[in-house]
Amino acid sequence: MITCSICGNENGDFDVVCSSCKSFLQSKVDNLNLFEMLWALIESPRLAFKRIVLSHHKNYVLLLSSLFGISLAYMLFWYKSLGSLFSNVLTILGVGLLIGPPLGILFVLGFSYLDLLVARTLGGSATFWNTFAVVAYAGLPIILSLVFVFPIEIALFGRDFFGTNPPPIVMKPIAYVALIGFDLIAVIWTWLLLGTGTMVVNGFKRTKSILVTLALLIVTGIPALALRYV
Repeated sequence: MITCSICGNENGDFDVVCSSCKSFLQSKVDNLNLFEMLWALIESPRLAFKRIVLSHHKNYVLLLSSLFGISLAYMLFWYKSLGSLFSNVLTILGVGLLIGPPLGILFVLGFSYLDLLVARTLGGSATFWNTFAVVAYAGLPIILSLVFVFPIEIALFGRDFFGTNPPPIVMKPIAYVALIGFDLIAVIWTWLLLGTGTMVVNGFKRTKSILVTLALLIVTGIPALALRYV
């Protein structure tokens, strides 16, 4: 809450003017700088998400969603061991680049709506657009993994990274485990950022944000496990 320095009225964390005396409380952020936000999410996630919510233009949310979708496509190819369906690694990369952006935008939109619904059941006050921006920026660790880790995986394993004949862990076990470990860290980091972002955008305490995050993890995790056997 923000206490008005003029009249002492309590206002919401994202209010720009006092609801009582209309005095100025804080400024809106016109635009977001992607690289500044990346560092802010590392240094102080709460302040970073507050800045995202206060921004007038939610810059880069579609770009981030598209890049997340590319990463999601390659993750799906790996998860389902679909390497044998493609003639070479360039085809895999091309298909991922083609289907990734629309897949990512649709996934982030759907996930944001789900996040909003779960948060609302616990008294959340976020808007859909703010939730969408929070979810998009929370995916930055996975995007970083796509940029820095995925090229190494492709360079070392090629198409075999997505296959089972032979399994990539048999080819270079230490390298494979290390790289998958970095990917796993990125996924965990994304979920932690999502929890922090959900807390900030809804004005939650930590307990409620954890409940929302766990609910989302269960709802998305069950289909992911089922997909393994389809």
